[in-house]
Amino acid sequence: WCHLQKKSIKRITVGHLLQVFIIATLIIISIVLLSYRSFFQFIVENKIQSVSEIIKAGLTSHMKAHIMDKRGYFLDEISSVHDIKSIKIIRGDAVIKEYGRSTIFEKAPDDDIREILKKKETYTKWMDTQSRVRSIVPYIANSKCLECHNVKKGTVLGAVDIDMQINAYQGFVIRNSYIIIASLLLFALVIILNMFHVIERYISRPLLDIISEAQSAYSSHKNIDTKKYESREFEDVALSVNNFNRSVIEKENELKQKNKELELLNEEIESTLKETMLAIGEIEEIRSNSTSYHTKRVALLSTMIAKDYGLDDDDIKLIEIASPLHDIGKIGIADAILNKPARLTQDEFDTMRSHSLYGYNILKNSKRKILKTAADIAYEHHEKYDGTGYPQGLHGEEISIFARIVAVVDVFDALISKRVYKEPWSIDDIISYFKEQKGKHFDPKIVDLLLENMDRYIQAHKNLSVT
Repeated sequence: WCHLQKKSIKRITVGHLLQVFIIATLIIISIVLLSYRSFFQFIVENKIQSVSEIIKAGLTSHMKAHIMDKRGYFLDEISSVHDIKSIKIIRGDAVIKEYGRSTIFEKAPDDDIREILKKKETYTKWMDTQSRVRSIVPYIANSKCLECHNVKKGTVLGAVDIDMQINAYQGFVIRNSYIIIASLLLFALVIILNMFHVIERYISRPLLDIISEAQSAYSSHKNIDTKKYESREFEDVALSVNNFNRSVIEKENELKQKNKELELLNEEIESTLKETMLAIGEIEEIRSNSTSYHTKRVALLSTMIAKDYGLDDDDIKLIEIASPLHDIGKIGIADAILNKPARLTQDEFDTMRSHSLYGYNILKNSKRKILKTAADIAYEHHEKYDGTGYPQGLHGEEISIFARIVAVVDVFDALISKRVYKEPWSIDDIISYFKEQKGKHFDPKIVDLLLENMDRYIQAHKNLSVT
C-alpha cells in the first residue's frame, strides 16, 4: 500500500516543473497585462492630450476669427471623430475676472475643479466598469496667450473636461491578452509533453532497465553493458552497479566459505556439547550397576517423542542435549541407597527424591539455555500430570514440556530394563500401566504417542541396550 502511495519520478518532476511554470506563467501574464494596461492608459491619455491641444488650437482660432458662437459645431465634430462622449470647456477664474462669467459653451469651475486646476496637471479618472475615462486638462497661459489675455505667464486660463469612451481600446487589450495567454498555455503544453518524453527516455526507462539489468547481472555474475545508456549519469550508475555486484559476489564467496567453516565449527561444538552432557549424565551411571546406557536411551527416546509431538527443531535439539542430565542430582545420593537391591524405606525414599532438587541446584545458576532447560528437566521430571508428584506438586502444563516427555521416557526405560531391585516388565504390562496412568502420572498426549509408536521405541531401546 505504501508503495502504491508513492509517486513516480515522472509525476514528481513534472509536478514540480508544472508548479514552477504555472507561477512563472502567472507572473509573465501579470507583467504583460500590467504593461498592456500601462500602454493602454498611455495611449488613451496621450490621445486625450492631443484632443485637448486640438480643442485649444480650435478655440484660439475661433476667438481670433471672432466666431466663438460657432465653436459648438467644432466641439461636436471633435467628439464624433474621436469616440468622445462629451467635451466641456471650463473657464478659469482669471478669464472670468477678465471677460466675465462663462457662456453657454463654457461652465464655471466648482470647488473640486478649482483644486484640480491649482495643481496645473492633467487629472484623469478611470471608470473601467463603465468603459469610460474622464480627463480634465488645464490650459496654462504661455507667451502667445498673453497677446489676448492680460494675465501672468503660467496662469491657468481654464481647462477642457473630456469624457471619453474606451470600449475599443479595452477590446483590443482583452483580445491581445487572450492571444498571449493562449500562446503561453500552448508553450506550457509543448514543454510538458517534451518533458514527459525526456523523462521517459532519459530517466524512467533507463532507471527501470538498470534495475532489471542489475538483478540479471548479479544472478548471472556478468557486467551491465554501460555503453547502451545515453546519459553520462546513468553510465556512471551502471559502472557503480558493476563494481557493487563484483564486491557483493566477492563478499558472498567469502561469506559462504566462512559459513562452511562456521557450520563445521558449530557441528563440532554441538557434537562436543552432546558428548560432554552425556558424559556428565553417565557419571551417575558409573555409580550404578543397573542403569547402564540409561542416559543415552533417555536422550534418544526423548528426541524421538519430541519430534512426534511436533516440537520445533531448536526444542528438539534442546531436549536431546539437556535430557542426559535429568538424574545428575543422584551424585548427591549415598551408594547404599542408590544401589540398594531391596525396597527403600520411607526415609531412604525421601532421600532418593531429593536428587531432583540436587540436580536443579547444580544447574540453575547458568544463563545458557541448554543448562537452564536441563535444570528444569532435573527439577520437574518426577512431577505428575495430576499434581501429586514431587518436589513442587506442579499440575498439567505447569510442568515443562521437556520434563513431561522425559518423565514418560524415564519410566518407560525403567520398566522395560532390568534393575537391581526388579526384572524387566512385559510389553503388555507396560502398555497397561501407561494406559492406567494416562492423565494421572503422565501427559495424555505423550502417552498416546508412546502407545502409537511402541514398536519403534522398543527397537530404539534394544539398539542401545547392553547385549
